Parts: sequence; C-alpha cells; structure tokens
Amino acid sequence: MNIIDYVRKTFEDSMGISSCFIHGLDGVSNNRVFIIETEKKSYIFKIYAQADWPEDGKLPFVAQKLDEYKIAHARIYDFSRKNVAFPNGYLIEERLPGITANKLNLTQDENIRLYEKLAVIVSEIHKIRLINYGFIGGNGIADWTSMSDYIYDFFNDSTSCLREKNIIAPVKLDYIRQKLYEEIKACDCYPPVLCHGDLSTSNILVNADDIVIIDWDDAQALCWMADIARLTYWMRLRYDERSYKAYRNAFLKRYESEYDKSAFDKMENAFHIWYGLDYLNFAAGRLDYNKHCEAIKTVLENDLVRAGWFDDSNDIGGRI
Repeated sequence: MNIIDYVRKTFEDSMGISSCFIHGLDGVSNNRVFIIETEKKSYIFKIYAQADWPEDGKLPFVAQKLDEYKIAHARIYDFSRKNVAFPNGYLIEERLPGITANKLNLTQDENIRLYEKLAVIVSEIHKIRLINYGFIGGNGIADWTSMSDYIYDFFNDSTSCLREKNIIAPVKLDYIRQKLYEEIKACDCYPPVLCHGDLSTSNILVNADDIVIIDWDDAQALCWMADIARLTYWMRLRYDERSYKAYRNAFLKRYESEYDKSAFDKMENAFHIWYGLDYLNFAAGRLDYNKHCEAIKTVLENDLVRAGWFDDSNDIGGRI
C-alpha cells in the first residue's frame, strides 16, 4: 500500500466512517499532514516525524484543559503510536473552517486587529495553571520545579546541532547557558501556565471575524512571558521594524495578566536569546542550513550584544 492507502485504512478503522477524498498539505514543517474529506465533515490526519514528540498524552490533556476553560480548539479523535504503519505516531482531529493567517494578504490595520484578538485568547490560555515547568505528558505535570532550572538543564539538548557542527564555540555556549540561567531566575516567581509554544500566523486560523489557535504540538508548562516572547521573536524575523513594533504593542496592550506586564520588557531579550539559539539549532539540523541561518544568527548576535554578554572587551569575545 502507498501512504494514502495507509492513511485511509487507519482513518476508517479508527473512525468507523468512509473517506471520500484524501490529499496532502504542502509546506508543513517536520510532519506530514493530510486532509480527509467524508460525506459530512473534514478531518486532519497528521503523521509525526519523531517518536518522542509531542509527548504521549499531551494533546488530549491540552484539549481537556481548553474545554474546561471554554477556549475554542480543534477536537481530537485519535492519537496513537501503536500502529506499525506510523511508528512515530499519528493524530486525527477535526478540520475547522477558515484559513491560516499566514496565507491571508492582510493590511497593517487588519494585522493589528488580528494580534489584538490573539492577545485576548492567549490571556485566557495563561489562566490555566500547571504543575512544574517544561514538557508535559498526559497528567500535565512537568519535571522541573523552576523555570531557570528547566532552561539550564535542557540547554545542551536545545543546542546539540550547534555544538556538533561547531557553529558556536562550546565555550561561548557554556557562557550563554550560565548567563541565561542567571537572567531567567527572575521568572521563577511566576507560576507555570499552559503555553502554546509556537505562536505565529501559521497557527492562527481565521474564519470571518473569529480566530482559533491551532497546532498544540509544542505546548509546554512555562511562565507567561515565555509564550509571548516566542511570538515577538517570530515577529522580529517576519516583519520590518515599524510593523514589528506596531504588532508587538497591539498584542501587549490587549494582553491581560495579574502580573506587572512591564516585567516583560526587562525579560524579553533574554528569552529572545533562548529562542534564537533554538531556531539556529533547528536550522543547523537542516540540509540547507546556510539558506536559513544568517538572519537568525544576526538577530542572535544583536541580542547578545544588547544583553551585554558579548563584546570585544570580555574574555569570550565578540561575534558568535
């Protein structure tokens, strides 16, 4: 059987309904995604590329929490790693109506309204308290008792390709690791909350005036600032400086928190360094690394200088 046949058989065995049409989606990172049409509904069938991601039980747990807090999301029908045709796992979920925002030609005013709506939803998501920090499974309990310990302990894994290919000297990575740990300690006072982990226009589904956040594969238990910083970091890579500031400000103005939001301004750069390393590490693992890395590397270097961690006067040196 070819891949479509395996998808059809697995879907029909799991759901007990016949499929009418199946086609793959292009431009999807990491995983393979198919749309399945039946007589009454459309479904998403996702085939995972990694056997340990997303964590077992995480997506049903997240869906349960979103239901509990009345936050719209795609309904999950099946998630399994027991099918020999898909040893890394597959997911069946409903296909919601709409178009992802990255495929829409929005004006600046329309983008501002989009990010204002997103801020309202993210504010509600961050009300969902979890236990500990880091990766979550079916029980929703993570392994690290502080945000700073999570970043410190997971740092080597998240920079593994950079080390293996010597893109950044190990001594510099070790220095950044220690400085990040010291900086992020300021976030240990904030409780872990449900964070989407990959907020961007590719994960915002637009249907008329409504939006829904999709694709929760990267969800984690982190402090509230981590989720927002991931979004603003992505904005910096995506938009020119004027648009970036407008969209960042629109989001932060509508985001509601019981904590002092001005703390985000102080912590944002440290989180951007963390995410810059993660993005660069991901790019380093690709065959076309050089095509993707230069913009990320430039932003990372600027953030390190802004933090005062790297300049020509210290022992570590200047540019990475």
